[in-house]
Amino acid sequence: MASIVDSFFKEMTDTSVDETLALNGIAAAATVAGAYLTATLQATTPEVRRLFSEYLTQCIMGHENLVGLALKKNWINPYDVPENQIMVAYKQAQNIVDEVSQEA
Repeated sequence: MASIVDSFFKEMTDTSVDETLALNGIAAAATVAGAYLTATLQATTPEVRRLFSEYLTQCIMGHENLVGLALKKNWINPYDVPENQIMVAYKQAQNIVDEVSQEA
């Protein structure tokens, strides 16, 4: 079953299933952490504030683990030259634009 899912992702993108899911998880964890941070700062009840703060801490730890995995697997390279990072982001964006234009 894994080979079917992997082959589907390979046809759609140049990345593996694991990489795609990890990078999407990183983005989702960052979004959730931002929401919990906002909720923590706006909560007026100390108990609710503590609850949101604990959830925020868990989100940050999950995000840290996903980023650690992505670094270990060499899916992201934060210490790469900025020009290379921009080129990678540009190529990824261009692939998405090409896929969307082909579907339309």
